[in-house]
Amino acid sequence: MPRLSQIRSSSVDQRIALALAQEKQVSGRLGAHALTLAFVAIAVWCAVVHPWPGAAFYLGIVAAFVALAWTWGRLARRPLPAWLILSFVLANAALLTVTLLVPNPFDPPPWPLQMKLRPPAFGFFVLLIAWSTFTLSPWLVLGTALIVITTWSIGVGIVAFRADALRGFGLPDAAGLSRYLDPHFVDTAAWASATLTTCLIAGILAVVVGRARRLVDVQARMERARDNLARHVSANLVEELAENDEPFGPIRRQEVAILFADIVGFTRLCEGLAAEEVIAILRGFHERMADCVFENGGTLDKFVGDSVMATFGTPKPSARDAVNALACARSMLKRLEDWNTQRRACGEPIIRAGIGLHFGPVVLGDIGDRRRLEFAVIGDAVNVASRLEKLTRDLGTCLVVSQALVDRVLDQAGDGAIEDLRQHAPVAVRGRAQTVDVWTHSATKQRAASCFLGSLQTVRLEEPMSVVDALVET
Repeated sequence: MPRLSQIRSSSVDQRIALALAQEKQVSGRLGAHALTLAFVAIAVWCAVVHPWPGAAFYLGIVAAFVALAWTWGRLARRPLPAWLILSFVLANAALLTVTLLVPNPFDPPPWPLQMKLRPPAFGFFVLLIAWSTFTLSPWLVLGTALIVITTWSIGVGIVAFRADALRGFGLPDAAGLSRYLDPHFVDTAAWASATLTTCLIAGILAVVVGRARRLVDVQARMERARDNLARHVSANLVEELAENDEPFGPIRRQEVAILFADIVGFTRLCEGLAAEEVIAILRGFHERMADCVFENGGTLDKFVGDSVMATFGTPKPSARDAVNALACARSMLKRLEDWNTQRRACGEPIIRAGIGLHFGPVVLGDIGDRRRLEFAVIGDAVNVASRLEKLTRDLGTCLVVSQALVDRVLDQAGDGAIEDLRQHAPVAVRGRAQTVDVWTHSATKQRAASCFLGSLQTVRLEEPMSVVDALVET
């Protein structure tokens, strides 16, 4: 059986391979466009410097190159095997060799064929090597260079070993000058220089492409690390952590919206269930609640048992934090309703939740030590939100909202934003001398009844302090 580390390593490799394949497809299309532009530029150049009607021959060949590049662009929309890429290179290299060495039928009676090797035409082959970098494969860059060198060498060899050819290597002495200037002379040193230069260029480009692949590898691993971090830290905090050395800045006070959501009667619900079933319920609840928080621009502060704490306006406040918090609470209730529909169909017990919302001043900052820091939101407002969530059992509702948050919602969105809320008489909150003005969710009779019935299964009002409460009051 494979070890966990091996499974994780395999997952990383698959992720990197997928990222690299996607980048290759994008680069392939970009390379096709670049090659097409290069050939169009060559066509214009040929039309300018070559006399007519001979230029028409080269323009026709350039059209063939453009057709090849267009075909490649179509093929590059999906992953391609290496042999097909090298076949494309071979087709271009062969066509380019024919272009440079075959006499132009529209020109006047041609000079000796060996004169075709005099102009520095090999530079056009470098275009193919440059294009091969878009494959993001060092080996394909080297393979392209090998094909280019082989194709050109075959063409040069056919010309150099004709019966009327004269061969030599490099500049001759004075006595051999007339031989060197003979139109049938082929300087094999020029071929050797082009080959050496091509090898050096291909080697450098292969190293550059190798570095680019490693950068893609690093980027894929960084994205994976950020995704994994987002499983433990709220998504908007991940961006702050990734982009800034001191993402949260100094300890400060600001007003935020705080939301607590808790499963009603969780202890009794778990009686008789296996540990795996309990964890499955928690995971299903946490996943749905976290999705609602993220969808409404909130920060998932922590999971405490079956409770979820979220804040809106951290680490950076916005003009709609209270509205977003209330929208998140509504979304949580709707998501639970949909989940319970599925659970009823499977014969599983339904899940009820109580949600408390408050708006007020808190203290924001890092807590912990230099080895591990945690972003903390601390203050009386957090304590009040937690107490309001507990009051849902006594008030027979699924949602209790403080007057402070309702006031902010009215300022930010108007009366229409609280149509489903009804003002309740002031309530006493444990730990506070004064009563708190609250609003409750005016759910359908069926939902209100189910919330009330769920509250009968829960703990008493004077229950022990939760972990969050203890942390706040400390």
